[in-house]
Amino acid sequence: MNRRIMILILISTGLLALRFLFIIQTMTIDDEAYYMMYSRHLAWGYIDHGPVVALIIKFGTTLFGENGFGVRIGGLLLYIFMSIYLFRFGKSAFNKNTGLILSVTFWINILFHTNGIVITPDSPLAFFSLLTVCAYFKAYFKNPEYFYLAGLFLGLAFLSKISVLFIAVGIGLFPVICTQYRKHLKDHRFYLSFLIAFIVFSPFILWNVQNDWAFVRYQGSHISGKGSINTFIELWVGSALLLGPVLFYHTVILSWRNLYSFIKGQTSGSSKELYFASVTAIPLIYFAIHSLFSRFELNWPAPVFYGGLFLFAIHIGKAVGKFRKRLIFQWGFSLSLIFLITFQTFFSILPLSRKSDITNRYFIYGGLLKNLEIYLKNNPELKEFRITANNYQIPSMINLYLKPEKEAVCLSIKYHKTLYSYLYPLDSLREDGLLFIGKRNSFPSILSPYWDKIRFLTSFRSERNGAIIQEYSLWKLSDFKEN
Repeated sequence: MNRRIMILILISTGLLALRFLFIIQTMTIDDEAYYMMYSRHLAWGYIDHGPVVALIIKFGTTLFGENGFGVRIGGLLLYIFMSIYLFRFGKSAFNKNTGLILSVTFWINILFHTNGIVITPDSPLAFFSLLTVCAYFKAYFKNPEYFYLAGLFLGLAFLSKISVLFIAVGIGLFPVICTQYRKHLKDHRFYLSFLIAFIVFSPFILWNVQNDWAFVRYQGSHISGKGSINTFIELWVGSALLLGPVLFYHTVILSWRNLYSFIKGQTSGSSKELYFASVTAIPLIYFAIHSLFSRFELNWPAPVFYGGLFLFAIHIGKAVGKFRKRLIFQWGFSLSLIFLITFQTFFSILPLSRKSDITNRYFIYGGLLKNLEIYLKNNPELKEFRITANNYQIPSMINLYLKPEKEAVCLSIKYHKTLYSYLYPLDSLREDGLLFIGKRNSFPSILSPYWDKIRFLTSFRSERNGAIIQEYSLWKLSDFKEN
């Protein structure tokens, strides 16, 4: 066996073992616990996302129980399948080098690596978006019958996360841009694919109609946070570091280079590369412009890089010897980032502050959950009380790890709506005795007018390596009053 192939197999096997170890040994983060609550209360839609992430988690928890492994295993399985599929796709559509580069770059990149160890809507979004991109490619360049399958995948991607819209626009514009493929604009299967996607997505639309357009209202306020040139720079510099400078460069440059050459009637690129350039450029235009005016989180522009992954692999795959240094640097950078974050999670080797260390998210609830469980055992009279907080994170972690008889809930008082707002409206809690958990040792002033009796019970803290990373307080609330 070729020595390089053997090395790649060893690296891939090692990373797979590392991922299994990670999902077994680390506590789920609060967002994962929140999406686990989706899987407890299956529906066609939720206030911030579609139902696919809930179904994937439900699959895992049905097989392995409502625990960290059960919650996360579905995302890892999607990740493994996609890495294998990308190799086969790249090899079939281009050449073996392209397939290998495509698969390995996906497998070892921190952006996609995260989808394999932490389950969020980004995991199924990446999975079904990449399948969509590949299926439409086959429909355009191989057999239009693939349009039907492509439409199905696109609908599932929409049910995962709405940001696939910009990829869909890029896919739809390809035959408009590339004149030799305009024949597809006369093919009913092209339009049927989008109709199929709409039909698959339609239950989510119906859910929104029935729930006063909850998703639209939430997302409208969620993405309208004011941005600045500083947040713009932070987003794209952070994306370049997360993705890897070489892959980021190729994503941006190759997409525009291919589009420019075809618009100018030049033939320096191929129509296949133009397809992936179109898939990349449309999301890039949207996120680049929008991020000038709104504050974006690092994972939001991820759809930009789905097409960029293919452009990178195709470009490097045509002349591996010429671009060997770039490839080695990209892979080395990605592997280093994965190992650095993993070691930081388990051994805390970098002297980072509490707020700047992102790996604290695996430890921030540990002390709370452990000590709250002990406190409730020592005070059994409190078990009949429902646990609350004024955010979705704390009750979600309590529901996953402590599984109280009465589900913990989010009050959402002067806080955005969550899943709990629909399951347990504030009015429905008026007769319940409530235990409130807040951060720090003072009771939130915005909540004080809602209860006549507010009594401090105790405090907890979560520590990591002897340092306090979060403090919590427990309060007993009674005599709810109207406001």
